[in-house]
Amino acid sequence: MKVLHVAAELAPLVRFGGIADGVAGLARALARLGHDVTVVIPAPPGVALEHELSLAPGLRARVVVIPDVPAHLGVYGREGDGEHENARRFALFARAAAAMAAGFDVVHVHDWPGAAVPYLLREAGASRPRSVLTIHNLAFQGVFPPETVELLGLGPSHFRPGALEFHGRVNLLKAGLLAADAVTTVSPTYAREILDPACGELLDGVLRARAGQGRGVLGILNGIDLDAWDPARDPALAAPFGPDDLEGKRVCKRAFLAEEGLDVDDARPLVASLGRIVPQKGADLIAASIAPLCRAGATVVVAGAGDAPLERALAAAAAAHPAHACYLGRVSDPRARRLLAAADLLIMPSRFEPCGVVQLEAQRYGAVPVARRTGGLADTLVDETAHPGRGTAFLFDAPAADALVLAVRRAMAHLGGPDGASLRRRVLRLSPGWERPAGLYAHLYGRLSVSGTAPCTA
Repeated sequence: MKVLHVAAELAPLVRFGGIADGVAGLARALARLGHDVTVVIPAPPGVALEHELSLAPGLRARVVVIPDVPAHLGVYGREGDGEHENARRFALFARAAAAMAAGFDVVHVHDWPGAAVPYLLREAGASRPRSVLTIHNLAFQGVFPPETVELLGLGPSHFRPGALEFHGRVNLLKAGLLAADAVTTVSPTYAREILDPACGELLDGVLRARAGQGRGVLGILNGIDLDAWDPARDPALAAPFGPDDLEGKRVCKRAFLAEEGLDVDDARPLVASLGRIVPQKGADLIAASIAPLCRAGATVVVAGAGDAPLERALAAAAAAHPAHACYLGRVSDPRARRLLAAADLLIMPSRFEPCGVVQLEAQRYGAVPVARRTGGLADTLVDETAHPGRGTAFLFDAPAADALVLAVRRAMAHLGGPDGASLRRRVLRLSPGWERPAGLYAHLYGRLSVSGTAPCTA
C-alpha cells in the first residue's frame, strides 16, 4: 500500500517536539511491514531546494520549500507570533501536499500542520486517496485569521460554523476533523477524554458529532525506537546494563551525579524529570515538590525548557538544595539518556497527557515512572501498589504537589524494599516498540481502502 504522511517535523531532519520521533518511528515500522511510505514536511530553515531523501528501504522523505515565506515555523509557539506568515506557510504547504496525494492509497496527516489536506482533497472531488488524521495534542489547533480560507484556495462559503470558521477565525485542525475518513489519537484514554468539554479544547462538539455518525476517534498508542533506546549498547552511558545486569545502572548513576556536581550517594534515590517546562506537564508541581523530596532523602534532577517563569521557579527551588537538586534546562539527547540511565524514578505529574513517550524511554533505561493517571500514562503504566508483582509504575490521581510527593515516597519505599530489584528488572524487560502500533495503523488503512470509512470508536 502506498502511504503519504504529512507532518511539520520528521526526525532526524526537523525536530521541534516528540511528533518528529513518532512520525519517523511509525513510518519506518510501516516500511518494514512492506508498505511504500513517503513523508512530506516543510523545508527546515536553511533549505532552499525541494528534494527527496531515502531514509530506509521503502521509506522516503520529501522536503517542500514554500516560497517567499520566512523559515520560522512556530509550530509549538503562540500562534499570534508571526501568524500571518505561518498561515501562509501552512496553507501553501497543505495545498502542495494535497497536490502530491495523487497515486497514493492513504494520506495520513499529523496534527494541525497537515490537517487541512483531507479537507482540500474532499473539496477537490473525484477520485481521492483515503485520509487519516492523527491528533497528537488537541491543544494545538492552527487557528489563523479569516483570510486563511483564501490562502487555502477556497471560496468565502467555507468560512462558516459548519466548515472552517472557529470563533471568528479559521481552525485548521477543525478542517481535518470534518473531512478525514478516520481520526486517531495517541492513546485510548485520551481518545475518550477529548470528547468531554473539560478536555475537548472547544472541539469536543465536533468530535462528538463524528462519534454520533459512527466515525469515532480511535486511540492507538505510540511506541519508541528500541534500537535507539538500548542501555546495553548506548555509547553515551558510563556502563552498559540490562535486566540481568543492574550493576551497570549503579555505575551510570554515580557517574551522572559526579558529572552534574551533586553528592554521589547510592542510598539516595535519584528522581528525574525530563520534558517541556509547561503547565500541562505539571512543571509547577515539580518545582513545589523539590524541597519536600530532598527532605525525604531523594536527589532531584529536572531537565527541559519551556515557560520562563516556570524555569526560574525550578532553578530557584533546586538552588536551595545544591547538593541534592539541580535544574539543567535544555539538554542534548546523550545527556538526556544519561539522566534516565542514572535515575531510579521518573516523575510525570501531567495535567493531561495524550500519550507520552518519556515514560517508555525511562522504563527502557530502568527508571520507574511515578505519574498522574491521565491519558496515555493511564494506558501505558500499571500501578504496582494496585497490582503487586505486575506493576510497572506508581500512579496518583490529584494534580497536586502533595499527591506527587506521596507517590514518590511510596515508590522510594518500594525500591528500597525486598521487591525493588524485581520491579526494576520488570520494567527493563518491557519492549514498547512500533511494531504493534504500525500493525494497527496498517489494519486501519486496509479497512479504509475497502469500505471508505473507519468503523472504529474510542
